[in-house]
Amino acid sequence: MYRAGMASILSQLAREGRLSVIEEFKVDTPKTKAFAAKVKSLGLDRVLLITDGVDQNLFLSSRNLPDVQVLDVRHADPVSLVRFDNVVLTRQAVAKFEEILG
Repeated sequence: MYRAGMASILSQLAREGRLSVIEEFKVDTPKTKAFAAKVKSLGLDRVLLITDGVDQNLFLSSRNLPDVQVLDVRHADPVSLVRFDNVVLTRQAVAKFEEILG
């Protein structure tokens, strides 16, 4: 039931144009300003970023932004997917989702 729900939500997000896939998302320093600039350069607001692994810099730089959440693939849930206007996945996160939902 969970896998079918997640697959359905991801499909709907793709149809609505709210799902994006990028190569990778890394921040060199744990600075919120750098993270916010990187998100703004993508032209997004109210964004859920799902990666294959959240490193320390990514976690620390995103935690103070109210309309941004960064999750590992294993911690992604249906409520988070529909809560945000935009969902961004890294390529490696897509591969892990395919394994999990397969």
